[in-house]
Amino acid sequence: MELTWPERWQREAIEAAQPYVDTDERLDILVDDPVVAVSGTRLGGYLFRGDDGAVMVLHDRSGRPDVYPWRLLRGPVLLIQLLRPGRRPRELYRHPLWTR
Repeated sequence: MELTWPERWQREAIEAAQPYVDTDERLDILVDDPVVAVSGTRLGGYLFRGDDGAVMVLHDRSGRPDVYPWRLLRGPVLLIQLLRPGRRPRELYRHPLWTR
């Protein structure tokens, strides 16, 4: 089954995030209008394929083991970063019109 990505996600953002679906790597994703956004709406965690093929995220900041999966937010995507403990975030994608 093919992955289903949220509406308005750019091809480049999908290509940057796709290798991290169903892995133990955590991503930080910002979405908003690149022309007016200051910081965007943040959703981060572990990406995985839902039962219907939609890309979902386990988003949690509390550290609890029983977190609920969320659908990814609609785009456009401003920024995708790979988060690794003890290291600086690695930028995987940045919208070319977002200047922050």
